[in-house]
Amino acid sequence: MKLFHEPQVFPLVNQPASAAYSIDLHGFLDTEQPWIIEFWLLNHVNQPIGFEVFLDQRPLLANWNKKWLLPGFEEPQRFWDKYFTHLVLATGENDLKIYENGNLLFQGEKARGESLLLRSYLQEEPYMKLDHWVKHLAIFSGQMPENWASERFARHQFWKREGVRVPGKFHFLAEPYLYVPGPSQMQITFELDRKAAVKLFLGEAIRSLEAFELSPEQENRYHVQLNDLKPNTPYFYEIQAADDQGNVLKSGPLTFRTAPEKNSPILVGLVSDTESRPQINEQIGLQLWEERVDAVVHLGDMTDGGNEPEKWQWTQEFFPGTSALFSRIPNIPAAGNGEGDLFWYTAYHPQANALGCYSTEYGSATFFVLNSNQPDELKKGGAQYEWLKEGLSRSNSPWKFVMMHHAPYSMDEDDYGNTWQGKGTYGDRRFQPLLRLLEDFEVDMVFFGHLHTYMRSFPLYLDQVDVERGITYVQVGGMGGNLEDFAPNRVPFSAKTFRGFHYGTLAITDGRLELRMHAADGKLVDLLEIRKRN
Repeated sequence: MKLFHEPQVFPLVNQPASAAYSIDLHGFLDTEQPWIIEFWLLNHVNQPIGFEVFLDQRPLLANWNKKWLLPGFEEPQRFWDKYFTHLVLATGENDLKIYENGNLLFQGEKARGESLLLRSYLQEEPYMKLDHWVKHLAIFSGQMPENWASERFARHQFWKREGVRVPGKFHFLAEPYLYVPGPSQMQITFELDRKAAVKLFLGEAIRSLEAFELSPEQENRYHVQLNDLKPNTPYFYEIQAADDQGNVLKSGPLTFRTAPEKNSPILVGLVSDTESRPQINEQIGLQLWEERVDAVVHLGDMTDGGNEPEKWQWTQEFFPGTSALFSRIPNIPAAGNGEGDLFWYTAYHPQANALGCYSTEYGSATFFVLNSNQPDELKKGGAQYEWLKEGLSRSNSPWKFVMMHHAPYSMDEDDYGNTWQGKGTYGDRRFQPLLRLLEDFEVDMVFFGHLHTYMRSFPLYLDQVDVERGITYVQVGGMGGNLEDFAPNRVPFSAKTFRGFHYGTLAITDGRLELRMHAADGKLVDLLEIRKRN
């Protein structure tokens, strides 16, 4: 029997933790003949996860906590490029062979049966589903040719390097992604896996969308700048693309609302450190969508190290995990150390200047977004410092917020000295000159991430609690990064801490601010109200 050119591919979507996912081989495979099952696995989590493969209730293979398991057989899982494993189960005339990353891992008696069962054990990773781990699953009929496993492994390596999410299928590498420069503007970024003729459909009513032809900015990546829009107005849009083979890709109808005019009330989401957990990104994205926030401020570490060779961290983790939110709600992001060399951060975020910083006015607030990967530039005389000083001096917004990734204050247990063995610095002291500048211009609040916990300070001025002149510092590091912990004792500036995945909202008017912080399930964790002094 010849090997099929195209495999039977089974999407592993919407499979909850600890769920059994069943595939019936009967009807399209002659189970008396050889067959192949191929997996492409991405294990980029910190807690133990596992799955088992059964054929007619007999175990073929199991994986738990990065080990392969069979009766009388246990081997550590070997990863390609830290996180990926290519796995092949193949039957011959009389034997079963298992290949890992193109190399023979196990050979035994042939397995026969009609019902294949894949059972997952993901309860240690909140909200994780099987498709967050098993990225590709394909079943082939026929005898496996010589060197087939190593050749398929090489092909998967190529797809990983290129950031391909669905091999052979016309798809978005980056779904439509919104940024709002101003009340009459909107910016849409997206990327396709191939060249195509692309149109944007846009209008105020879904049945009367006007079509615009688009050209890529670079390769297959598009940045669409929409101008002359109406402020505080809902719009509908859709991306449609056709490749040279006649395949058509549609985003489906999407929507956004332009920013309100200056000094209008706004509701803004707060998140940070999405990193390597699209399942947490999805959960928190749903919560923020339920709130219908006007925009979301992302405080950095969108990926866990998405530098130029690691495009997959954007296309297989960040965009899949956040697209449902950011295709409808604009994102205002800061660069974190997780963005690596900023290659892809810059590619997907053209609003940042050469320093990696920018500002945006939104309603009654101005958000100054800093690139804290360059702490020397945030000292007096540094380029970002002087840029910020000029921007603060010109701003007449009722509320001024500074957004950055790294922590000027924190109660973290060991990032700034091991507090279980002695006293730490409780924050990055390199930012002290920056804090004096913020105090001089009476900045209202500073938001940051980096540490994967929540912390809110009392108002601080010159490193001391001062409710009259102080700035409130808020650490929001809980949208996906592996949770960290606090020092064994509260430090004097800390007003509230929470260890768990979380997100926040800011409800802002001219004279009143309400900060709410929620756990990933929506439970209220913290509430703060600030009123402007007359």
